[in-house]
Order: sequence, then C-alpha cells, then structure tokens
Amino acid sequence: MCGAWLGRLDVTAPGLRIAFQREALDSGRLQARLARNPQEAARAVRDAAERGSVAAQLVLGQILLDGRGTRRDPEAALIWFERAAKQGDPEAWNMVGRCHEKGWGVPQDYRRAAGYFEEAIRRGHVWAKVNLAQILMRLGDPADRPRAYTLFRQAAEAGNLKAINSLARFLEEGWVVPADPVGAARLYRLAAERGDHWAQFNLATQMWAAGAPDEAIALIGRAIAASDTGFRRRIAPLLIDRPDTALRQLGLEALARCAADGDGDDQYRYAIALAAGAAGWPNPRAARVWFRRAAAQGHREAILRCRPLALLRDSARRCFRRFLRPGIARTPASPLLEPLR
Repeated sequence: MCGAWLGRLDVTAPGLRIAFQREALDSGRLQARLARNPQEAARAVRDAAERGSVAAQLVLGQILLDGRGTRRDPEAALIWFERAAKQGDPEAWNMVGRCHEKGWGVPQDYRRAAGYFEEAIRRGHVWAKVNLAQILMRLGDPADRPRAYTLFRQAAEAGNLKAINSLARFLEEGWVVPADPVGAARLYRLAAERGDHWAQFNLATQMWAAGAPDEAIALIGRAIAASDTGFRRRIAPLLIDRPDTALRQLGLEALARCAADGDGDDQYRYAIALAAGAAGWPNPRAARVWFRRAAAQGHREAILRCRPLALLRDSARRCFRRFLRPGIARTPASPLLEPLR
C-alpha cells in the first residue's frame, strides 16, 4: 500500500500559504488596497520594501512578476527577492530559486535553482521541497528518484497537494516503491477533491481506463474551468492527441480559454487548432478571427497568415484536399501546437 506515512497525512489541514505576501494578498488590508487602487498600493509596498521590510520586499517582488499596479519587471522582481533572501527569509530563497527555475529575470538554470531550493529547505520551507523534487525529476537521472520521492513524501505529510499528486504518480509508475495502482488512485482522489488540477486529470485518466468516460470527462472539464493558463497549455495537446471526440473537444476548450486571456501565442495556437479541425471539422472562419487577434499583437506567424495571398493559398489547399479526400473530417492538429510554453 502507500506506506506508514500515508496515515500521517493531515487531510483537514489548510493548503500551505506562502509566507507573508500570499497571506496579505489573500486576506489582509493589502488585498483591499490592491483592489481599490493597485498603483497606489504598489507604491506603498515599494516604500516599505525600501525601508527594509522583508514582507514588503516579497510582496513587491510578486507584484513586479505579475505586473499588478506597475509595469511587469521580472529582473527587478528577482532583485527584491534576493534582498529578502539576504535577510534570511526562507520564502525569499524559494522565490529566487523559482526565478532561476522559470527564467524570470535571469537565464533559466535548473541546477542553480536547485541550490536555492536546498537553502530554503534547510530553513524549513515546504514548497521548496516540492520544487526541488520536480527539478530532480526533470533532470532525468534515475539515481535522483529516491531523493525526489523522499521530498515529495515529506511535503505530502505537511499537506501539500502537489506533493500528494506526485507521490501518486510514483505509486502508479512503480518508481522507487512497488507499483500500487489502488494506492495511487487513493492519493489522486485525495488531492483532486481538494482542488489540485493535475490530480483531477490523473484521476480522470484512471476513470477513463476503468470504463467510466462520463465521470472522467466531467472531472477534466471542471479542472479546465477552474485552473490557470499554465495547466491549460500543457493539458491541451494531451487531449487533442486522443482519438475520442469528447476529449479533443476538451483540449480545444482549454486552448480557447488560454486564447481568451489575450496572449498572442495562445491565440495563434487556438487559431491553428480551429483551422486544422482539432475537435471535428475545420473552422477556417473562426480561425481567421483568432489569427487576426494574434497578428494585432505582433505575432509574426499570424501576421503572415493574415496576408490576403496566404489566406487565398490556405483556402485553395483546403478545397483541393476535400476534393481529393472528401472523407477526411480533420487533420492532425497536435504537431502544429508545439512548442507549448
């Protein structure tokens, strides 16, 4: 089964909050100030940060990452996280690691990120354990899997949902510990019921394989509706690659929600999927709308596609293809969707 540690999981514990800036943005007066006047609140936070407040430095770094109340500036965000880290704050060490992991304001470097996560872990930061474990898995050395498993287990015992989902994957795949599909399903369900989107997707995958497609589709639909753009970008090609129309439609919905957020790359990918018939027949009219929206944001490929000659060429190709192979309802879309960020 899942081991003795599973019995120690506190399933009633609230989700881990990430130091001051998450608490303040969730429930404090700072949240109200940001809602009423983001620019004024950002100035107040900057003043406190410059006076040496670690909490304000963390908040300011996050504001600069998000571009909330000020121009988005990842380089400046990293500087403020580093200032807070110099004062010994574990969340700041974790955020400096995240910047190196994601390439926010600095070239992406997993190994440098790992060093910052190690320091945050030494100072008692739970999320840093998850972040370091994920990096170890991405680096791909099987010798690192036992350490990753231990880090995920420790974070799961602290109630971290992402860690619980990752442990379930270890059990499902038989990494480090013997394969335990029943234990994996139990952990997926535990994290899914508390809102982890990847756990919901993984649980839905098991449901589909077990012959419960309606429940699986409903669960994936809820995950897509409640998740963020990062999750939707990653899940869309997984679904569009499936032969089942209902799953492809969910993948197209994920792309649509990404495109609606206004990013030119997302709008272009959605247009490509519509033009290719990712979930059924091609929809060139809707595709043109999204190509134009992406082009308006300066997306180079979208601009080329919006030129009259390119549109005429694409229309001729579609007509020619239908004339030669009238039974083809759609063309494979997933190769056109890469690379997803």
